[in-house]
Amino acid sequence: MTNNLSFHSLADASLIQACDVLNMAYKGYIVPVSFDPVSLARRIQAENIDLVSSQLLTRGQETVGILLIARRGNVSRIAALGVVKHLRGAGIGKHAVAHAIAGARARGDDRVVLEVIETNEKAISTYEKAGFKRRRTLVGYMHDPAEPKNGAIPSSTDVTLPLLIGSYPRDMSWQTAPICFAGASAPIKAFQTPDETAAALVDTSGQVARLLAFAVHPAKRLNGVGRLFMASLLGHFPNKSWTIPAILPASQAAKFLISSGWLQSGLTQLEMELHLDY
Repeated sequence: MTNNLSFHSLADASLIQACDVLNMAYKGYIVPVSFDPVSLARRIQAENIDLVSSQLLTRGQETVGILLIARRGNVSRIAALGVVKHLRGAGIGKHAVAHAIAGARARGDDRVVLEVIETNEKAISTYEKAGFKRRRTLVGYMHDPAEPKNGAIPSSTDVTLPLLIGSYPRDMSWQTAPICFAGASAPIKAFQTPDETAAALVDTSGQVARLLAFAVHPAKRLNGVGRLFMASLLGHFPNKSWTIPAILPASQAAKFLISSGWLQSGLTQLEMELHLDY
């Protein structure tokens, strides 16, 4: 069924068309997801999705799937891979993965990485058969509405980004790396402590606030600065529940977050990678 499968650069499609295909391809997914042009445009910017390398998949006149490829330096990432529901299991996903790997080889990339929900056994099997190895688990957290509290003051990415770069580990996941926030703008909001030793980025535009980034200057750690700033940040929006998406490496910040009242959510992802040999 994949003999007449064709790939077409997403650079030739509109955001509306891309969203239509994504919504068809992710219908009935393990976790309900929906795509719209505004949120997709923000993902393209933050995650460095390469529209030229990303592909629409067709079979004859039918669009049957989509492959989003993100790129940073000599690393490619499968940012999304979806196949329309009635053709899942027909081998289309396997061919899309092979196409992504071939594209990375043609560019001379060192690695291909991806994230997959840990309970998605079929997808994990497809990736492992293509040579991907499990690297680590990515987790998310939840926090109930907090008591009103002052202390976090509005800031800008001019302050936040250098602090993230200087304090984050080098091996952050793709979606939590500081480079994601270089172009952060509304509805993302930045906050800081008065002395600029701690900062955070949040998105409070939805019903549940999302904590996107949080950093404390290394010299100020272990003396309560982080906990006080976290409490003031949560208390700045006292009517909001909070979430951290399941994109944070399980080994990073777990003790701090749990001690600050966060609870790990049930959804986890696997980060997988394929080292390319030449």
